[in-house]
Amino acid sequence: MQWLGRYWTKVLLLILSSALGAGVFAASVLAGDDEFKDKELWFRVGVILAFVVVLITAADTALNERERERARQQVARASRTLGVTYNNTLQPLSAALGELAQQYSSAFSNSGAPTPPALATAQIAQWTMVRTTVLTGTAVLTADPDPTSGLPRARCSYYRLHDAAKHEFKLEDWAGAPPGPRADINGSAGSHLLHDVLENRTPFHVGRASGLVSQIDQFSSKYKSVIAVPVSAGTAEFGVLIVDAPLDTDLTVEHVVLMQSVAGLLAATLALTK
Repeated sequence: MQWLGRYWTKVLLLILSSALGAGVFAASVLAGDDEFKDKELWFRVGVILAFVVVLITAADTALNERERERARQQVARASRTLGVTYNNTLQPLSAALGELAQQYSSAFSNSGAPTPPALATAQIAQWTMVRTTVLTGTAVLTADPDPTSGLPRARCSYYRLHDAAKHEFKLEDWAGAPPGPRADINGSAGSHLLHDVLENRTPFHVGRASGLVSQIDQFSSKYKSVIAVPVSAGTAEFGVLIVDAPLDTDLTVEHVVLMQSVAGLLAATLALTK
């Protein structure tokens, strides 16, 4: 019922403004009448009424602006809710698809049957397509684009687990805002990705919402938001998907679920093509 109260408030302000406007007109007429004795009094009354009209107009403008801001906030909340619902639906489906793909791949490889050449070629093409789509889509769907150029401000990278013993990850592909990410991650950063993210099957979120600090130096210090999620299917561990953006408010909790969803699609494709 709040909207009804705001509606009648606006109607009352309109009526009051109209009545006062009429009063200003009447006062100006009386103040200009040569036969009317107290012209100065009505002149002052007209000035006061005109000032009140200005105040009412300003109040009505402020009320309209609050209404617009409230509408914008409601749209933003609805959009976030829709995104969360969508991602919370997609994430378990992609995880289940990855596990099924890994089980199928293991059964096929254990059978000893060779992969037909045509299938191997198709697998490479599909993996390239899925990888490119995921990286490009993630870079676009996370941080808002640059307001001037319209280009993505985020970048997304897929790091393949190269050597678990050395905690080493190799960059396989990336998309989004330059500069490009580092070619490999190892040392303490690689250990963090391997043990905390990939083996633990746990996303890592850097930004204002989490309060965490990045443990991965991705070539440029301008990236203050980072999300790293495991790319795994069943028991198979393939690597880590990472997205980063310049502001610590760019990547939110909703983006973590989105990253988990697309990482599951990557993992399912890898399980069927490797």
